[in-house]
Amino acid sequence: MSSGAALAALLGVLAALLVGCGSSNGKLIPTADAGPLQSDFEAVAHAAETGDGDCAGTEAAIAKTEGDFSALPAGVDSGLRETLRNGIDNLRSHALALCAQPLAQTTTTNTTPKTTTPTNTTSTQTTTTTTTTPPTETTTEPPTETTTTGGAGGGTAAPGTGEEPVAPGGGTGVGEAAPGTSEAPATAQEPAK
Repeated sequence: MSSGAALAALLGVLAALLVGCGSSNGKLIPTADAGPLQSDFEAVAHAAETGDGDCAGTEAAIAKTEGDFSALPAGVDSGLRETLRNGIDNLRSHALALCAQPLAQTTTTNTTPKTTTPTNTTSTQTTTTTTTTPPTETTTEPPTETTTTGGAGGGTAAPGTGEEPVAPGGGTGVGEAAPGTSEAPATAQEPAK
């Protein structure tokens, strides 16, 4: 049985001893004394459960419990007094063992969504990536750049604009000799009928 479970069981037994107290029988614990003892037992248990390796609070609560026990009237039944003494001794043993243990550590992770906006001076495309809990790695590829040649509007130059390709034979491909050549224009032949 764990120290915490043993402590809880022991508190139950001690509380049961005090429940019958307060009657007119002079050998039982008077109500005025039973209430403070019950509170003392609970204070010891709380201090032990929250000690986290530091037992100063538990030791102080045990000392108060023993002081209240010692103040019980002399007429309290000796058997009841001995049972309470044994219970307080067990409470001390279990409480000091429990308070000496470190509390289980919990980790809280606060994740703030992260927004990344890559920019490129030659592109108007924007990519936004939002990452939320649970944290995961996100890789954002930057926008690809496309380079075109030609006119200001992009694409391929239209026929008759810009530079004209030179046809085979040095001409312009329209039946004229290329400037600076002595070739005569070719004559078109009629297809055979």
